[in-house]
Amino acid sequence: MAIEDVVRARLRQARFERGLTLAEVAARAGLTASTVSRLETGARRLTLAQVERLASALDRSTDALLAARPEAPVPARDGRTWRPVGPERPDGPRVYRVRLPVEDPVRHQHEGHQWLHVLDGTVRLLVGDAAARTLRAGETAEFSTWEPHALVAVERPAEVLIVFRAEVALSCRT
Repeated sequence: MAIEDVVRARLRQARFERGLTLAEVAARAGLTASTVSRLETGARRLTLAQVERLASALDRSTDALLAARPEAPVPARDGRTWRPVGPERPDGPRVYRVRLPVEDPVRHQHEGHQWLHVLDGTVRLLVGDAAARTLRAGETAEFSTWEPHALVAVERPAEVLIVFRAEVALSCRT
């Protein structure tokens, strides 16, 4: 895989890990949301200056985005630890093993669809206006991440496997 594709995948992963929208990253980087989207998807070529601005906006080092091997995962600001499972790809589903802390749920939303499988512990899942679901080890759920959602551990930290797929916007011709 070309280094530019790896960097694109790492940018998108970092944005997803932090629960940031395209608009939030764009504002932090001094870019437009459409530019960030095109940079992530490959519709626009990345420059080193853009990588530096985006790395700063995502609280990452430029080295972490450009390194031949990614740095060891560190807990995100929300205390979660995200570890990619399998190769980093700019397109297609992304799979993460996530360690969830016990915390108050904070809902967020972003483009895409998510599947999760509880590996260890108990988690509480809130999606949209639906009642909270409690999932134990071995149980699975799926939902649209366009809906405001939160996922937290119950009683003790939990481990989950998350499969995330971004929805590709389709253009319509009239």
